[in-house]
Amino acid sequence: MGQSVPPGLRRALRETGPIGSTTRQLSARLSQPEPELAVLLERLAEHGQVIRIGRGLWLLADYAELDRRGDFRDPREYVERFSREHGIDLGSYPGPITFSDNTDLPVHRWWPYVQGYSAEFVSDVFDREGLAAGSTVLDPFAGSGTTLVEARRAGHRAVGYELMPPAALAARVKIHFETDPKRLAEMGGRILRSARRRRPGSPPFLRETARQFLPDVLARLTQLRDALPPGNSPVHEATRLAFGRTLIPVSRLRRSPCLGYGRSDADEFRDPWQEFAGAVSEISEDLRALGKARSSWGPPGRVFECDARRIDLPPGSVDLAVTSPPYVNGMDYVNNYKLDLAWLGYARSYSDLRRLREAMVACDNLGRTVVRPHLATDDVEDTWLREILQQIRNNVDRKRSYRRDDAHGVVKRYFLDLRPVLTAVYRALRPGGRFRLVVGDSLLAGTYVPGDLLTARLGADVGFRIASVDVARRRWSGQRRSFPLRETIVTLERSRSAG
Repeated sequence: MGQSVPPGLRRALRETGPIGSTTRQLSARLSQPEPELAVLLERLAEHGQVIRIGRGLWLLADYAELDRRGDFRDPREYVERFSREHGIDLGSYPGPITFSDNTDLPVHRWWPYVQGYSAEFVSDVFDREGLAAGSTVLDPFAGSGTTLVEARRAGHRAVGYELMPPAALAARVKIHFETDPKRLAEMGGRILRSARRRRPGSPPFLRETARQFLPDVLARLTQLRDALPPGNSPVHEATRLAFGRTLIPVSRLRRSPCLGYGRSDADEFRDPWQEFAGAVSEISEDLRALGKARSSWGPPGRVFECDARRIDLPPGSVDLAVTSPPYVNGMDYVNNYKLDLAWLGYARSYSDLRRLREAMVACDNLGRTVVRPHLATDDVEDTWLREILQQIRNNVDRKRSYRRDDAHGVVKRYFLDLRPVLTAVYRALRPGGRFRLVVGDSLLAGTYVPGDLLTARLGADVGFRIASVDVARRRWSGQRRSFPLRETIVTLERSRSAG
């Protein structure tokens, strides 16, 4: 005989609707012991009365299919609306695009930045644009430098902006093709000899450091860190990059793509000194191979370690911009790269991490005081965004116990952060220049957010013409593994007659 959902539990789950509630939240609301409730929910799930999604969230089976809800606007509806309002249908991009394709490529493999796009995608964009040698290519969210590396290799001038210091370090090192591989190898050897003679030093401020590393690994890491040279020459920076690259491989952590535990070989000793030597050797090897193509390099590039919202390039000085901004409510980059920030000395306290997070494009972990000025929705000009923010707020209010009751404010702040970047790139592009953005959509608090289409609309609002919107690949929501999302290439063009 099947089992029905008790009335009290049904009311609680109806209130949380498509967002869902954890067992603990339901236990507190119903004043029912959590273990007892967990058994009941599992039994109800076996009979198809409730389902579990995401990180242990329970909801009624009525909410299993979002498109059955009368108030839910699905991706298809927005695509059709976009076509009506802008005269553009979604196309498709057939090539590879994910950064994972870079992991074995010379230069790109120097630092395992798991976000971004492939080198092949960037090269394909250059081919499609037909750029003349010596053109200026801008990446306002440069990450670890994929766009910039490919620009220099193709004979162009590379300019990047990146606020995350370890990523900016990686980009600087990668585009300095002139670094002497012999000097780098010699410097790496001196650092290792110095590390072996040192006493273990103090670990960084991160509270979980002792859990993240085996004791012997931790000791060797501090010795290696303290042996790094203090200068900012290209060779010195390359050794710091090699050190930063050792952190995850020798830890109990993994990035896939978010930082977390769960390695099957967590208690296996991995030698930081050996990892560092291997990293230095690999960089040196790639530099030697790169030097054989010196005649085709573009002029020296530049990486500005600052906010993309403050791009200050001469008007009309950029021929092409290519980037992938953070996605709506996406990854907390500060948390994901906190080891690099702490061990490389870019952050010396949790306050430093917080300040950096607040300076970046808004993400889900942004402090509430920073979001508080953005809770109103009636001042949002874009009708799509205003409707979406109101839907998020309604869903959160209905649940009452959602982890962020200001989730709509985070989304609003995200697009406020993106606007000045688009404006600055528009100003820097020459007439007829294009801006290609790899962007994703999102599912947040039971609300679909077409981040790619909203970005295209925002671009049009600052003066761009929307040239195309092409779907590159399918993704899946972290909230609902069965809900399909997409990754899209939005192409914006500055008018040829722009003044």
